[in-house]
Amino acid sequence: MRSLRLLEVAAQAEALRLRCQAAGMARSAALAAVAGLFGLFMLALLHLAALLWLAEDHGELRAALYVAAADAVIAGLFLLVARRNKYRRAADEALAIRRDSLRMVRQSSPVGEVANIIPWRGLAVGLAGRVGVGIGRKLLFAVFALIFGRRRRRR
Repeated sequence: MRSLRLLEVAAQAEALRLRCQAAGMARSAALAAVAGLFGLFMLALLHLAALLWLAEDHGELRAALYVAAADAVIAGLFLLVARRNKYRRAADEALAIRRDSLRMVRQSSPVGEVANIIPWRGLAVGLAGRVGVGIGRKLLFAVFALIFGRRRRRR
């Protein structure tokens, strides 16, 4: 029964880890989408104003390059925020619990656990009888198949 409990703990830990991963991915995707929308709207509204303002002092080409560099910095900052995942620690702990419980299942002896539940004397007699009957039937069928088996006639 201990093995079943350990397997249950492993399954619960894996479910928690997957939920944490999914929540982190959803959060990152939402932040990335917000960053993309913000970038589009901001650029559409501010590019013209920035280009006109910078073009007065630096010329049109340099003004366009300055605006593009600022856009790259802002997009990079939003991508850094989107990549942060505060659920990583909980997911790592759930993964460690899952690994530990599966390791303990592998180390525990299922025979020892079953020994406490099943009366061995009756089980041994029952298994020996069933194995003997099964082998006897297979041998009997094989002998009958060899003796009475139909042979195809060749034409």
